[in-house]
Amino acid sequence: MKKIILVLIFAFTATFSFSQSLLWKISGNGIKEPSYIYGSIHIQDARVFQFDSTVVYGALASCDAFAMEILLDEVDPQAIRKSMYMKKGKLLSKMMKPKDFALLDSICKAQLGASAYFVNTMKPFFLCTGMQQADMAHDKDDALDLYFLKKARAAGKKCYGVEEYQDQIDAIDAISIKEQINMLVDGLNKYIAGEDTAQNDFDELLNAYLTYDFDKMLQLSNDPSLPKKFNKVFLVDRNVGMAAHFVDIAKENSLFCVIGAAHLAGEKGVLSLLRKKGFQVEAIPFEWKNQ
Repeated sequence: MKKIILVLIFAFTATFSFSQSLLWKISGNGIKEPSYIYGSIHIQDARVFQFDSTVVYGALASCDAFAMEILLDEVDPQAIRKSMYMKKGKLLSKMMKPKDFALLDSICKAQLGASAYFVNTMKPFFLCTGMQQADMAHDKDDALDLYFLKKARAAGKKCYGVEEYQDQIDAIDAISIKEQINMLVDGLNKYIAGEDTAQNDFDELLNAYLTYDFDKMLQLSNDPSLPKKFNKVFLVDRNVGMAAHFVDIAKENSLFCVIGAAHLAGEKGVLSLLRKKGFQVEAIPFEWKNQ
């Protein structure tokens, strides 16, 4: 369980090293005005908000439009709820071994204050991530990517998504319910045994993010228990779509685009894909405050 949330937060893979910054300027090849990509992280920890506002907000202010993976404030809440649950008739209490469901029930009561029967129809993947996120810092009202979206909305910028919500759900659904249950049970057993070091792993991974140590991020977030098909659908395939939609928008509007840091690097990452398309990709360095 401890690494599943790290994969979701960073979804990071790389086959070559690059660092320098989380802010990148994209220009040339039909883009009339420079556009920018910022590597984000979907958490509310105050440390990731300590970027140099002059540099980052300056880039945002210079653009006519804003984009993120999906426009979170335009996703139908009913669609979100529907995507988190299994098909009618499927119950964790029937699909899990009795002892495993009993263990889940005890941990749900301890962490969430409710019986596992309240989440009996939830996909195990979402249950894993929900339980893990409950222990994370909630210093800010919004996660970083949503924070940027609200800034863009307040500035009256055009706002876009570089993918659809269903793209992310399709990636999660690439893991069978049986595989998701196996991951959940493995995490629950480690938690009870005192082997769940998720917080320590997360702190180390966050430090790698703040120091632009992408090789370290890769090392920490690599989880061989996740099916290879998940990596392909969740990372590689989505990167292709994000890069294509970024170009479409940037050719019409100067664009500040926020996507998960996971999707930036690697031979199949968004930045490499943009370079291969003939665009100039430059790091815009900045310092963190109070780090």
